[in-house]
Amino acid sequence: MRIVWDKEVRADLVVLSSADWEEYAWAHGRVTNFSFLRIGDVIAYEHCVLQLVRKELFCGEDGLLHAGWNCRVLEGNPAQEERDCFLKHRGLSLAWIALSDKGARGEREDVSGPAIREIVSGAMEICLSRGMVIPDEPDILKHILTDFCLFQGFDLVITTGGTGVGPRDITPDVTYTLLDKRLPGFEQAMMAAALKKTPRGAISRAVAGTMGLSLVVNLPGSLKAVRENLLSVLPAIRHAIEKLQGDQKDCGIF
Repeated sequence: MRIVWDKEVRADLVVLSSADWEEYAWAHGRVTNFSFLRIGDVIAYEHCVLQLVRKELFCGEDGLLHAGWNCRVLEGNPAQEERDCFLKHRGLSLAWIALSDKGARGEREDVSGPAIREIVSGAMEICLSRGMVIPDEPDILKHILTDFCLFQGFDLVITTGGTGVGPRDITPDVTYTLLDKRLPGFEQAMMAAALKKTPRGAISRAVAGTMGLSLVVNLPGSLKAVRENLLSVLPAIRHAIEKLQGDQKDCGIF
């Protein structure tokens, strides 16, 4: 893997484009294997360490949109040079989406989203996390799921809220249409955990599955239900993601 810097850069945030394209004014540098990069990846070489924190579309001199990675400089400073570098991905990248009309209007604080990060990070290493609160709107959820899974490339994407039977509960309906493979075992484990606490757990329509190389899990909206449901599938999450992303080890070997 090669990285090219067209000039010395002294900034906390830099932008990388694909080495397949000509130099663009918006990019500080270019990197090979661009299509394999995912959010949370770390690019490192002797004098510099970068972490990919957000993928965006930039307008090039040709008038077309091209993808570029915003990278946080963790160590050193990019110099004008071309270097061999290596890619590593330590821990999981996590995104959560809290669906709440009141939350999106600022009338209710999101407590479920931060709880998701706390629970997941307590069980496994997280290299990067991001969350947002959106209204219960199908088009918005579809756009965010597509961005997080297929464009940014988060390892784990968790939604909270909108899993019931209310007129604005649309999370499972949108999620199901986007999944490549559904994971009924996750859904059954969450349902079993919910029913141990209350018969009202049967109302949940939460789904789970894969979208690209991302694992997607719906959780209910209440903090209590988030903890119960997430803890029921937490032991299987890392293994599921590893298999999804190409791990070849036998499943019985730990």
